[in-house]
Amino acid sequence: MSAIFPAPRVPHFWRVNGYGYPCFFGESQNAKEAWETLLTFYEYTDYDQLKSFWDSKDAPRRLSSQAVESWKAAFEEFGLLFVQSRSNVISITPAGAQLRNAAERGGREEFAWIGLKLLLRYPLRGSRRSRSDSHRTADLLLYRFLYGALLDLDGYVWRTELERILCRVFRTEEGRDAIDDVKTLRASPELLGQVQLPADKRAGVFYNSINQVVVHAGMNQLLLGSETLQSPYGVTEPRQRNLIRQEWLGMVRRALSDNGDADQCGTGGYAIARLPKAPVFTDEIDYFDYLGAKVEPMSSSISAPLSSMSLQGEIVFFLDLNAQYVIESETAIIGPISALCQIARGQRLILSHDERWTYKVVEKQLTEADRVVVQVQRARPISDMAIIRKLRGTDDAKP
Repeated sequence: MSAIFPAPRVPHFWRVNGYGYPCFFGESQNAKEAWETLLTFYEYTDYDQLKSFWDSKDAPRRLSSQAVESWKAAFEEFGLLFVQSRSNVISITPAGAQLRNAAERGGREEFAWIGLKLLLRYPLRGSRRSRSDSHRTADLLLYRFLYGALLDLDGYVWRTELERILCRVFRTEEGRDAIDDVKTLRASPELLGQVQLPADKRAGVFYNSINQVVVHAGMNQLLLGSETLQSPYGVTEPRQRNLIRQEWLGMVRRALSDNGDADQCGTGGYAIARLPKAPVFTDEIDYFDYLGAKVEPMSSSISAPLSSMSLQGEIVFFLDLNAQYVIESETAIIGPISALCQIARGQRLILSHDERWTYKVVEKQLTEADRVVVQVQRARPISDMAIIRKLRGTDDAKP
């Protein structure tokens, strides 16, 4: 943790391609248009022929050669395809083929999983021309960091926090300080004046680039949503905050884990503490072999899976006293790794010893080789547990 606030950071900000994510399951016109554009790259192997198509009357809209180049660069960032330098051949990656097949089968969850896993591989420095010295020397996996930050910041981030703190992180070791700075700012919004924008003005290149990071990360609003609320940082700050959609929280947690579990325990439950560094690549082919490699299917089970169900659009885990945990105090439970490492900070629980309330996980700590202490706090009250048991199919489990 940095001894000062805010922690020292570079005067640069994240830069990504300015075109949106191609999402077959997206609801916006931009997502659909991007998907239709992507499909034409699957139909051609000759890159010049593709450019000629987009400049013809047969194209759904006219695109200049430069615009096609920008679309190609975006699809390369997403790990779907590539055109090797000094080559004219469009190569679809194994994962790019998987994504299209998932769309054709109507596999929405499979599509989201493949797209997310590809995004988590993306190194901020990219494969070709660096956008700044900070990008050139970056070792950050951009979207993996952003999703880890979202999980550690209660599932959401204000645009102010993204613009002033998070977008200036270029090195993996800077991640934890950035999370701590956001938490400090949330606790004391009056400190905002100490955290400057890394650009002369918000409008223009800066706004567009940060906005595209969010668009890409959310697969064009499939995984991430947004809310317009009164900002805690004052009337001159953006009113927007972005959040992980509840239906995808479990998938995101699992995607960030290297072993397929929904969470790990050796880091106190912090996703950001598990952030790996970007690999070093020998050449373009090495880079695209990594970025577009086949995505393994999402595991449908974890060892000793916890019982869970969706309540009000949120996944809730059920824990049984003495089977999966024992009570350490009013605000803490303790249990084996096999059970409690499946839950993460911010996860909602129903504990069998107190079915009047749901609980939220506040912190986790590995205290012994196979024991985990979970700090919890009361959350929403439970109005009728009998209905929940019936929905679970366990209505006769308790009197």
